[in-house]
Amino acid sequence: MTQPTPFRRRLSTAVVSVAVLWAAPARAQPVAATFEELRSLIKPGETIYVTDVGGATSKGKFAGLSASSQLLLERGASTPALTLSERDVNNIIVERSDPLWNGMLIGFVSGAVPVALIGAGGGAPVSAGEVAVVAAGYGGIGLVTGLLIDALNKEKVAIYVHAPSRPSTRLRVSPVGSNSGAGVRVSIEF
Repeated sequence: MTQPTPFRRRLSTAVVSVAVLWAAPARAQPVAATFEELRSLIKPGETIYVTDVGGATSKGKFAGLSASSQLLLERGASTPALTLSERDVNNIIVERSDPLWNGMLIGFVSGAVPVALIGAGGGAPVSAGEVAVVAAGYGGIGLVTGLLIDALNKEKVAIYVHAPSRPSTRLRVSPVGSNSGAGVRVSIEF
C-alpha cells in the first residue's frame, strides 16, 4: 500500500473540516400560547416588542414574569417600566442575533483554507511559512467579514401569540305567555 502524498492528506483534512463545520438545518421556533410556556423561551435582557390587544406596540428589554403572570418590560431611563397581564398582550416578538464567534470561525476558515490548499498543492517554489502567512492574512479578512455579518444580522422571532378566546355560545329557553296561549322562546347567542 502506498503512502498518500502530502497534498492528498491536506485535501482530505480540508474536506473533513468542511463537513464538520457544515451548517445544521434550521428548526422552527416554538411559539407560546400562555405566559407559563413563555418562561422557557425568553431570557431577561432580551429586546422584545409587545403588542397589546389594542394594537399598540412597545419596545423594551424583557425584565421577567412575576408569579402572578405579569410581564415586566423595561423601556429606558426616561420611560417608566411597563407591566402587562396575559389577557392584555396580543403577541410578543423577540429580537435575536447569531453568536459572533461562529461567524468569525466560518469567515476565517473560508478565507484561510482555500489559500492554504492552493499554496500546498501549487507547483510554485514557496515555503510552508509563506503559505501560512498568506493564508492567515486571508483568514483574518474572512474573520472580520464574518464578525460584521453576525453583528449586523438580527432577526425578529414571534415567541408568544395570545390564544384566541373561544366564543361563548348560549342557548336560552324562556317561557312566553299571553291571553291567547303559552309558548317557549328559544334564542341562541354567539
